[in-house]
Amino acid sequence: MINKNNFAKDIFSFWGQNLILFLVILSTNGLFGEEWQLDSQSPIWSRDQNSIAISEEPAEMFKNQPSTKIVHWGNQDWAVRLPQQIKVQPGDVFELSCSVKLEGNGSTETGVILYDGEKPIHWNYGGKGISSTNDQWTHLQSTFIVPQNVSKIEPRLIGYQPATIWFAHYQIKRTGRLEFITENQEFNLENDFLKLSFQTQDGSFSVFDKRTKRLWTQTNQTQNGFILSAQQLSKNQISFEMLDGQTMIRLKILLTLCDDKPELTVSLDGDPEAEMNAALFYPNSFASRKGDRIILPINEGISFPVEETSNPGPGVNWLYTYGGHGLCMAFWGQIEDQIGTTGGPGFLGIIETPDDAAVLLKDNPLNSRQISSDSSNASSQNETSQPLLVSAPIWEAQKGRFGYQRRLRFIFFDQGGHVALCKRYREYAKEIGLYVPFTEKIRKNPNLKQGIDLLIGAVNIWNWDANKIKLVQELQENGIERILWSANGTAEEIKALNEIPNVLTSRYDIYQDIMDPARFDEITEVHGDWVTEAWPQDINWQFPNGVWRKGWAIDSKDPTQPRVPCAVICDRQAIPYAEKRIEKDLETKPFRARFLDTTVASPWQECWHPDHPMTRSESKFWKMQLLALIGQRFNLVCGSETGHEASVPFCDFYEGMMSLGPYRVPESGRNMIERWDSVPELVEKYQVGEAFRLPLWELVYHDCTVSYWYWGDYNNKLPPIWKKRDLFNALYGVPPMYLFEYDFWNKNKDRFIESYRIAEPVSRATGYSEMTDHQILTSDRTVQKTVFANGVEVVVNFGLQPYQLPNGVVLKQNEVWNNLDQ
Repeated sequence: MINKNNFAKDIFSFWGQNLILFLVILSTNGLFGEEWQLDSQSPIWSRDQNSIAISEEPAEMFKNQPSTKIVHWGNQDWAVRLPQQIKVQPGDVFELSCSVKLEGNGSTETGVILYDGEKPIHWNYGGKGISSTNDQWTHLQSTFIVPQNVSKIEPRLIGYQPATIWFAHYQIKRTGRLEFITENQEFNLENDFLKLSFQTQDGSFSVFDKRTKRLWTQTNQTQNGFILSAQQLSKNQISFEMLDGQTMIRLKILLTLCDDKPELTVSLDGDPEAEMNAALFYPNSFASRKGDRIILPINEGISFPVEETSNPGPGVNWLYTYGGHGLCMAFWGQIEDQIGTTGGPGFLGIIETPDDAAVLLKDNPLNSRQISSDSSNASSQNETSQPLLVSAPIWEAQKGRFGYQRRLRFIFFDQGGHVALCKRYREYAKEIGLYVPFTEKIRKNPNLKQGIDLLIGAVNIWNWDANKIKLVQELQENGIERILWSANGTAEEIKALNEIPNVLTSRYDIYQDIMDPARFDEITEVHGDWVTEAWPQDINWQFPNGVWRKGWAIDSKDPTQPRVPCAVICDRQAIPYAEKRIEKDLETKPFRARFLDTTVASPWQECWHPDHPMTRSESKFWKMQLLALIGQRFNLVCGSETGHEASVPFCDFYEGMMSLGPYRVPESGRNMIERWDSVPELVEKYQVGEAFRLPLWELVYHDCTVSYWYWGDYNNKLPPIWKKRDLFNALYGVPPMYLFEYDFWNKNKDRFIESYRIAEPVSRATGYSEMTDHQILTSDRTVQKTVFANGVEVVVNFGLQPYQLPNGVVLKQNEVWNNLDQ
């Protein structure tokens, strides 16, 4: 802990005497030792209106002195704040402390808002949080340094989702000051492609691309890194030490410019045991300029124009790289938007240590800058003041500690757009062993050949109310020939389905959620695939105090009561249960495939249980071992939910990769059978929005896996956009998914037949082939083309205006052309 009396002594004993870029000054004037407190008189706020109450209540823990009680019954965020803002200077050191007890499913966190003048530039800085206290009082304490560009702070206690929180002794105290020297020193690295300039004043660097004449400068909105020392190690390396003002971690950072490539690597080293109570933000985002697009592999992929600052949708600001509902590949990028066969220049950021990392997407109100000559002199820049989207890497803690070296690679392109980014990333995936095509999977295990070939081009069918044999026969009689049958069946039905040509039999399975058997009588459904025998010894502990991690929640029989949450099984413990169940299942049901729900969709989860602790990296390892069991132990085609590249060597298909997670209809995972006749705004704009969607996954892994829509977001889920989904299937070379009752099939056979004829053929023809190109052919992005390694080409017109191909074919709205018959 840094305090007023020992501040300078502690700093110098910890870091040594060779700190060349700052001075630590201890002041004993009236500023230091100042304290501010939150209590029941502090202003409160909740995003769900009228969903919060605050009062005082005696706390036995504190000899019945009053504690402040907050009851929040909304599903979004809330805050209680200090009624005054505190004037600060960069370098001020504060200590934040609070005793907290929490009940319910929500969370709470201390912290401050940072202001640059009157504008908030960071909404929660320097605090500590918790999701449950197991009915015990917990002391939260943190120390932080006020970053540069900050003039005042506003302390708060914030939270999310329903909970009852008691807090006492909330204090924020100014304890000292870090007085740093503002004199700047510049270091430069240069090769034939790039020139990098590093500034010691704030740790930022700019990259000048000699080919495109663009200067990529870094934004400096919330620079909370204080440089301690810096040196140029060689013509292509700079090393410097930085104190992070939020986590108080000392970092050694190495910038390396490759000798013969337009590439730059960044590595961050620190004490592995250093406590890390917040994420690390380094390096900062590169400034955007009008006409840029940010490229993000959310499921299949999406791009946002940097002017799209209003609302890119829920859940797309903090995109973790360790699970299918974040970024499905460990990269992001930014390109200059160009229409035509060759995209514009830009950069690719590869997160080489993705298990505790994320990408931040935010709008940056600072000026965007653009270079107008071949000089990297800042005086030649034109500046605009429009807020634009920017993106940057985030480094999260490994079980509350720094843990290990973090690595990042920037690659700069002079042309090629999103396709060039994906092709470079495909090479990286090969280097690290993630790229495993179907041909290689079959070579390693010839027992998978039949199943994989049945999978390629197979429509995914979910149905529970029909005679299974009769339905499959009807589908084939109507031209829907290749079928992945996902909906299980009796032993006799599975055997009979296996006898029908072009049918791949599969079933749903899950090894994540587990319900307390003592609560079975409270809920509306007891899932037949819960591994109840794992309760409670194999549950994942979210915190060291024994609080278990909550998973899927089940409706209560009492509609006035909230849903009852499952616990999450520790990934380390799941494999024996899976092995036992699958082995017994296959004794009577000769499935050829198996679908494991949530395994890939769910993030890698830390576990604090003393008998089976895990880091996220270990969680990933055990998840992949579970998936490997399907193909390597039981010789089955393997599927999982959503999709993530860590599973490519083990998974053959994904349900949900085509469905961009943030833009599915509400409750899509619960009300699967419900169809929507009206299309929500975000679904229309982004989910089936050709102006935003990109086949990033297919450009990297098309010949490794088969992608489907989500089982609550399938081709026929929203009839008004059914055909548009079919067009995306054709363009991306992936087969469709249908979920229906028999009556809906019977009344809509013609639509199903038309859908299959549009959506399926390219997937069968290209399933073993790389997608080599994706082109935006019109300025409104409504006409798009894909090209595959085996020569197949597809053009789709999503727009209102007809489009004439070079061969004379005219495509009208919602029409597709391919060269399969050629």
